[in-house]
Amino acid sequence: MAKETTLQTRQQIIELKESGFTLSRIAAKLDLSLSCVRKIWRRFRDLGKQGLERISRRPKHAPQHQTSEREREVILETKRKHLKWGAQFLQGELHRHRFKVIPHRRTIERFLHQYPEFPWQTRRKRQVLQDARRATRLHQLWQMDFIVEQKLNGTERKYSFLNIRDMASTSSILKYPLPSGRSALTAQETATATRQAFIETGYLPEAIRTDHGSCFVGAEKHSFPSGFTLYLWGLGVEHELIPVKCPAKNGGIERDQRTFGEHFIDDYQFNSHEQLERDAASFGAFQNKHVPSRSVRCRGRTASETAIKLECRARAYKASQETKIFSVDRIYAKLAQLRWPRLVSGSGYVSLGHHRYYVGWAFIGKEIEVHFDPRNKEFVFCSADKVEIKRWPMRGISYREIVKEPIPYLNQQAKRWGRKTKS
Repeated sequence: MAKETTLQTRQQIIELKESGFTLSRIAAKLDLSLSCVRKIWRRFRDLGKQGLERISRRPKHAPQHQTSEREREVILETKRKHLKWGAQFLQGELHRHRFKVIPHRRTIERFLHQYPEFPWQTRRKRQVLQDARRATRLHQLWQMDFIVEQKLNGTERKYSFLNIRDMASTSSILKYPLPSGRSALTAQETATATRQAFIETGYLPEAIRTDHGSCFVGAEKHSFPSGFTLYLWGLGVEHELIPVKCPAKNGGIERDQRTFGEHFIDDYQFNSHEQLERDAASFGAFQNKHVPSRSVRCRGRTASETAIKLECRARAYKASQETKIFSVDRIYAKLAQLRWPRLVSGSGYVSLGHHRYYVGWAFIGKEIEVHFDPRNKEFVFCSADKVEIKRWPMRGISYREIVKEPIPYLNQQAKRWGRKTKS
């Protein structure tokens, strides 16, 4: 540990330097390190005699380590209402009450520890996220997942939630409660819900990452791309898939879902589905605007503050311009890279993307391979020996066939988002 220099020693360094000694000779003569002598000389050179005084190392914007009486009242009131809220969310609540100086989270923890009703919580060790690609730009990568069948206070029914999160800023994009009894959405409904997120942010992300849920990729093995994937491809959005049974590869959304469960679902008192929608959206907005994030990139800032400082290369989005943005040629280019093994049915047909194509009686019970010819816009059916059997024009790839009609209860939500955007 470096020893602290006295004012007399610092003055002696200046006298020796002005008499012609080099900094290295001064360091050797006074038994100090060269870096210490150099720092003292530069302070005197830049600040004069004031630079020789002891300079406080306290940061200009140091966190508050004391709490006012009003702050303590808010902390206790909020903690008793939300027992699972930690110091981080309590800081967000103080920020929402517009306190000028927010206490450090350690200060809040020590204050709560004075009350027996709030035992000292064992701190969970934060695991390093195993994401294959870390986003560095705003809307570079969104993460999507479902929280399935959660029991809410005040009702016997279970609710599932669709969560969308921006990886770089840690912003909550969408928290949408599904209708009671639904544990997931169809691919078409997922595309409609994702459109709400596009409308709300006004941007198309560069990529969206999901798991292999049937609502994202379809139900069958070696599946033809789902309507959700085709919808993203048509808009120029990449659809990234994590490895099967590896939720840690999508760790950001998994951690956000745990936070949502502990800080919202466990304490929530159910009244109606419409109220649940509004409250879930309000919680996401509170989390973005007021709660400081512990992400390395956020550096203690809120998600909203971090988003302002990030670079954004995402394309702007307007629902009224979606048909112009959508391009079938992008889908053709993606399909040309894929192969689909299929087993011919007893009537000589195979299925691709909810459409049946006739191959022939001679191939009943045999496995064939299908690929796409982007030049002629046809499916090519080949035998196991790679010999071409048939060609059929592709069906079901136009914008209207992929998007279809919005689902009524999701359409109402989409209109609500649209009104928010216009206002």
